[in-house]
Amino acid sequence: MDIRVDEVPPRDLGIHSAIPGDEGDDDLPVYVPRDYDFRLRNALGVNGVDRGAFVVMVGGSSTGKTRSLYEAVYELVPRWALVQPADAAELLFLKGAPPRRSVVWLDELQRYLGAEEAHCIRLLRRAGNWVVGTLWPDQYASWTAGRDDVHRLVKTATVVSVPDELSPLEEQAAELVAERDSRVRQALRTRDIGLTQALAGGPALVLCWEQPVNPYVKAIITAAADAHRLGVQSPLTESLLVEAMAGYLHGRQRVRSPGEWLPAALPHATRPQFGEVSALTPADGGRPGRLAGYTVADYLAQHLRGIRRVEPVPHEAWQALVTHLQRPPDLWHIADSALARLRCRYAEAALRRLADEFRDSVAASRLAGLLVRQDRFADAVDVLDADWGDEQIQDQLARTRELRQRVEAIRPRALSGDPAARERLADILLDGGECDDLRQRARRRDRPAAERLVDLLVARGCVREIRKRAELGDFYAAEALCDLYVAWGEKDLLEARAQAGDQAAQLRVSKVHQHRESADAELAELRAAVDDGNPEAGPQLCALLFELRDETRLKAELNAGTAGAADRLIALYMALDRFDPGRLARLHGYGFHADGRTVHP
Repeated sequence: MDIRVDEVPPRDLGIHSAIPGDEGDDDLPVYVPRDYDFRLRNALGVNGVDRGAFVVMVGGSSTGKTRSLYEAVYELVPRWALVQPADAAELLFLKGAPPRRSVVWLDELQRYLGAEEAHCIRLLRRAGNWVVGTLWPDQYASWTAGRDDVHRLVKTATVVSVPDELSPLEEQAAELVAERDSRVRQALRTRDIGLTQALAGGPALVLCWEQPVNPYVKAIITAAADAHRLGVQSPLTESLLVEAMAGYLHGRQRVRSPGEWLPAALPHATRPQFGEVSALTPADGGRPGRLAGYTVADYLAQHLRGIRRVEPVPHEAWQALVTHLQRPPDLWHIADSALARLRCRYAEAALRRLADEFRDSVAASRLAGLLVRQDRFADAVDVLDADWGDEQIQDQLARTRELRQRVEAIRPRALSGDPAARERLADILLDGGECDDLRQRARRRDRPAAERLVDLLVARGCVREIRKRAELGDFYAAEALCDLYVAWGEKDLLEARAQAGDQAAQLRVSKVHQHRESADAELAELRAAVDDGNPEAGPQLCALLFELRDETRLKAELNAGTAGAADRLIALYMALDRFDPGRLARLHGYGFHADGRTVHP
């Protein structure tokens, strides 16, 4: 049965419960007008209410996105039907017979984004419906960084940005509202946190984690928050949480039976701190009496994402996630998060499940590429040679077999101690033979291939080979080498090349600085941009850390899963000759244990 906008309880739309106030306060605090309200209403009704709209509110947790959206829709189209799909599958049910004059409510829009869902959203909009949703800034940046159909869809949305803090005009409006609403009055007095976050009870949620009644409460909340940090959107089942939280317990805390951990933690973690909001919330399983699992409060997830940004996720949590998660999008998030952190064993497990259980050919391709990096060519061939019916998979299979033959031809000399053979073998494993192919073409005087080879060598930190090519008269390599010296502040090395007649060095010697006085401001700016979801900031930050040869902070960015950190760390080790080529290839293929120790296969 259809339900109208003005008949829907606001809480059912994802509006946070508020802190308790004096007796007589309404269920919701009085709405504090926001500066963007006019723009929001204009975005929804600019073409008349009967024309379709796709509007996305972008802002952090508990900043007022959902409340503002509700107020606008309630004011403009109170008698329209409201459709609130529980998940992507329910959204797709609308594709066959799109409704009209309806508001399609997609709070946490990322849960509904897929190729088919994107087509469905377009159909709903063209049918004259309003499709509205919310995203965090980093999620919006992620869903607009690519060029596929889903990313193009999100780019077409009208975006209303919701700041974390009130503007001066909004503060004045809040002071007026506070005269008649005790909750707004109380929130305005809360220090070190914004009005909307205080209204949503953010401090109480944080206190539940910081000062738990027992260590099991903190462990289960942290496990749920880390899963969210890795991109998991589905509710977490009890069995998953019990296995995952073991990684956050220590010593005597682990002596008790795992079956006792959940009863010791769950009542306190799910106890409402105010209104109906708790650190963990039970999620509906689709039928009366059925529990799908638990979700962590948005505000707490965002808070802990900042606090635990560079903290390694423990093995037990990774293992529980790759074992128990059932939705392919969640497994993809785990695979991508693991690869970004060079936690390759967990990426392999997630990709294998996607390939075997869900017949995902893209996962099979990614898995085979990882197995090649690990020198497991037979396993890679088995994965690809599984009747995928995909032309790209067939091309990859042929390439993998060719690489396998090449490696097996080199291996006897490498095992006998031939350093050139050992280095070539490691090089093929590092990049799937790309540089090896380019070297062969460069030897045939293919100039574009030679320049592309130098670019890849720079990206991989292969300073010795770049220097060797420069010494053999390759001006493009000489320029690349001198650019590295400038970036690293290697004035003596650059001047030595300039005095030896190197034109590239002579052109750059005046640009080099003996030492970068301080890159802290630049690093802080890039880190803030990473937190805001700027897709270009991560690689820029890691490139700067590579130039500074800051292994410690680069490893911290690796633990955070920052884009580019894995490649830059491997490149830094290569540039510093930290490992021999074979060990470096193994590091690239197998990565680190969950706690950061190097895997030694």
